[in-house]
Amino acid sequence: PVEPPGPVRVGGHDLLLEKATYVVVDLETTGLSPGSSRICEIGAVRVRDFELGDEFQTLANPGVPIGGAVSALTGLRDPELRRAPAVSVAVSRFLAFAGDAVLVAHNARFDLSFLDRETERLTGKRLAAPVVDTVALARRVLGGRVARASLASLAYFFGTSVQPCHRALPDAQATAEVLLALIGLAQERGATTVADLCELASTRTRRVY
Repeated sequence: PVEPPGPVRVGGHDLLLEKATYVVVDLETTGLSPGSSRICEIGAVRVRDFELGDEFQTLANPGVPIGGAVSALTGLRDPELRRAPAVSVAVSRFLAFAGDAVLVAHNARFDLSFLDRETERLTGKRLAAPVVDTVALARRVLGGRVARASLASLAYFFGTSVQPCHRALPDAQATAEVLLALIGLAQERGATTVADLCELASTRTRRVY
């Protein structure tokens, strides 16, 4: 008899949660639109064996002024960004750090829209890794136990050791701690693989009749 095919590994989706490597990423940007705004800081934390590990942090020269509102929020200034590596160099270094890990971000659509745009410029392709959004995952597994799924709210709810502060690395560290708490809750709901986690974190589209 012909052996049935095993699970097809699509970017690590079939990996068991405890076997997967996650890279939690956070960006600071000059504005909200990936069309007109650019990345000015990248922070990331690698999570392996459910423990926080190697970290990545770099400023990036966006090639455009950062603007008063973003500068006030982050504390970043144009002179220090002008001395930073170009966005393409910063993103290349991040991609090398991330490898084929599962990508995690808080409000992933925002961060991934910027990373996808820069990765496309560099390679002609978008990111292929599975992506977990901690906002959507928190809304699903917490079921209304927090009023808002902001990073600050979740960091407070779970008592993370790092407080988010609108800088890329501390925000990535806080998100990584939140991720581990959310994975624990997802496992209580029967999640065992990265695919299960992505399913829980996928936003349900409302059916229109």
